[in-house]
Amino acid sequence: MSIDQESSPWWTPGRHIDRKPFLQARTAISRALRDWFEDEGFVEVETGILQKSPGNETHLHAPAADLTSASGEKSTYFLRTSPEFACKKLLAAGEKQIVEFARVFRDRERGPLHLTEFTMLEWYRANEGYEAVMADTVVAIAHAAQTTGIGTFSFRG
Repeated sequence: MSIDQESSPWWTPGRHIDRKPFLQARTAISRALRDWFEDEGFVEVETGILQKSPGNETHLHAPAADLTSASGEKSTYFLRTSPEFACKKLLAAGEKQIVEFARVFRDRERGPLHLTEFTMLEWYRANEGYEAVMADTVVAIAHAAQTTGIGTFSFRG
């Protein structure tokens, strides 16, 4: 029995079956990375998604969200394009090692390698050189590969 992909929503079992391994791999990778960051002494944070300012990166466009207060007053906020600014405020407040699995949003981006909404892994080590973050990156990729059983990475050949 085949499923009509045009009329069948993705959440039906027949259409979802090919996506399930990706969800399972994503869960396993997230768990492995969270465990590693915790073992390294990082504090997992969750910073705000709505911001009063869209940020200063002229090449990034934040989607706007109009909110209404209980009194009826309207305000425009923006969905964050990155948790960077909020994370750096935590560093300024005295945190030494933080990590966030952040939902972020980008307007005017859509294509095979760009989504409007995605999860960004962001972490900081206060008073450490870039070499420490590079080493973290290698460990994160190795954990993701080991968790999913991937032995070789390939991108664009």
